[in-house]
Amino acid sequence: MIIDEEIAQAALTHYDLSNVQLKFLGQSQNTTFQVETPTLDKFLLRFHAGIEADGEGLQAAWREPSAIESELLWLNALAIDTQLTVPQPVPNRLGEWVTSIAITELGTSIPCSLLQWIEGEHLDGEPTAQQIRQLGILMAKLHQHSSSWLKPFGFSRPAHNVERLLAATSQLGMLVQNGTISSDDYQMFQKAAMQVQEFISSLQQTRDSWGVIHADLHQGNYVLYGGEVRPIDFSRCGFGFYLYDIGQSLGDIEASLRWHFFEGYSTLRALPANYPSVVEAFFVGSTVENFAFLSANPQEYEWLSRAVPYVALNHLLPYLHGEAFLFVK
Repeated sequence: MIIDEEIAQAALTHYDLSNVQLKFLGQSQNTTFQVETPTLDKFLLRFHAGIEADGEGLQAAWREPSAIESELLWLNALAIDTQLTVPQPVPNRLGEWVTSIAITELGTSIPCSLLQWIEGEHLDGEPTAQQIRQLGILMAKLHQHSSSWLKPFGFSRPAHNVERLLAATSQLGMLVQNGTISSDDYQMFQKAAMQVQEFISSLQQTRDSWGVIHADLHQGNYVLYGGEVRPIDFSRCGFGFYLYDIGQSLGDIEASLRWHFFEGYSTLRALPANYPSVVEAFFVGSTVENFAFLSANPQEYEWLSRAVPYVALNHLLPYLHGEAFLFVK
């Protein structure tokens, strides 16, 4: 679905903004625009429609109006309850956070939301040890809030659980069908995912281990402002184990530097004694979910054709043999 600047301008008539400049940012799970006012205030306009997945339709759960509303409820609570700088939602003229935009020519409507713009720069190159420690502290603060937050009635977000991992594993099968990856590599992903599913099923969901998580806090989803690490793009937030959240975030950090994440995290939250092996299992599970998400976009096929064999050899094979892999230089 193509969402152009004309549709974006029409959406902004629902907000107390005028004479704005729009900049198209991209399309993935959502379609996004930067909005700048004459007074140089900036916002992020999100249309909750983007690249569609075939088969399982993994993106649909995050686009339900109740799920979008719940994401914004958490963001607003984080902005009010903590000192974290997060994208706070902006209400429309009716005081609502989710606005339905009618697309007449398509005979449908699309939900959209408006967020405060977060100033900062993406990392240029590899993060330093200090930046990784700061990222660990940031995640611990998110988990602290989640574990103590009393979720409002009707709060509804997808869960990063066994069922979602099963659906993601099935979704990856399309990469075999279109020739992007080999059947041998896919079978290794299936075996590893099954092992992770069995592990997850053995865990108890407690207030200290399970709650609302960002679930996508990789290098592209935080910015640096001075010495502060600021989280952005909560669109895949949902329920999950806190150590899953950590496992998902370690993929683009050098193995020799990953310990610094836990140095920062543990200054605020205790870690279980067996956290390295637990995080490795969740790293595998989150990788399956991430690759399934990317498989919806044909532009990612070339990258996936290289990444899948690498992960299968360097991560999944040792995981299946009970060997540590995430913290090895």
